[in-house]
Amino acid sequence: MRYVVTHGHIFKNAGTTFDYALKKAFGRDFCDHRDDAAMRQGGARYLKEFILDQPGLKAISSHHLCNPLPVSNEFTCIPIYFVRNPIDRIVSVYSFERKQRGVSKGAQMASKLSLEDYVRWRMTPEAPKVISDYQTAYIGRDRNLRPDEAVGLDIFQRALELVASNEAMIGTVERFDESFRYITKQLQAYFPGVNFRYKKKNIQNRRSSEEKLRAALDQLKPVLAEVVASNSYDMALYHAVDQRLNEISLHAENGDPNLS
Repeated sequence: MRYVVTHGHIFKNAGTTFDYALKKAFGRDFCDHRDDAAMRQGGARYLKEFILDQPGLKAISSHHLCNPLPVSNEFTCIPIYFVRNPIDRIVSVYSFERKQRGVSKGAQMASKLSLEDYVRWRMTPEAPKVISDYQTAYIGRDRNLRPDEAVGLDIFQRALELVASNEAMIGTVERFDESFRYITKQLQAYFPGVNFRYKKKNIQNRRSSEEKLRAALDQLKPVLAEVVASNSYDMALYHAVDQRLNEISLHAENGDPNLS
């Protein structure tokens, strides 16, 4: 069976760092996919044809990875995601877009708005929900959501099922080193002899996770109620992944080869 790593590169979730590892591991057999419109519109059918058209492809990363992934008798997808504390992530998204010189609406708004006003704009029905339960939607949806469409319980439950199963490998940004070791150890079962290593990329803030979270809570104080209300699923999902990592760590300490 042919295996293909499919990295769902969630915006501002250490995706560039993980992509660096995939590029180093697979070289030309890794694709940093940038045809977002084709991926969004074509979904699983498009990705299936894309993989079949490139018989040497071993890993693909996309900001808009389709969900569900394609099913084929000729290959099996190995989905990987990283989640992040949604409070800290909001500040990171704003800081990144504010520094961009791009033409995206997010970058334009971040360049002229304060953090408070940017958050309020992002939470309007017209703005893409990049900071509102975005991670849950990315992992648990089965189609692209409209900007005015809220994340529902069905999407959250699907995301939780992925966390609890072996269907996907999911880590956290805050525990990236530990997550990376766990994920790449699993990948070596599919790609024996491949060496996975990484170098941190796009690092804007080198403070500890705890320090960054405390700072984010302080910066977001004027809109914290709205932020918490619009990210309840993301927060619950993040804690579920964190608990899953705790279980993996405990089993590793006890010598369980299936979860270490």
